[in-house]
Amino acid sequence: MPADREVLTVEFKIHFLKPAKTDRLIAVGQVIQAGRTLTVCDGSVFDATRTRLLARMTATMMAVDATSS
Repeated sequence: MPADREVLTVEFKIHFLKPAKTDRLIAVGQVIQAGRTLTVCDGSVFDATRTRLLARMTATMMAVDATSS
């Protein structure tokens, strides 16, 4: 993200699918669609063996001009 831009969350949704009974969590995220203003992202959280999907996330982010204080 350029220094003159900030990010606002337009929509954020999390689905908690299973309890996190594991020593370590593995989170994987990706940008699904990046536009000039809106960006749609997706994320998944797995257990340490990466065999159990524990949570899913979808977010829509908006890039805006940074404001100086």
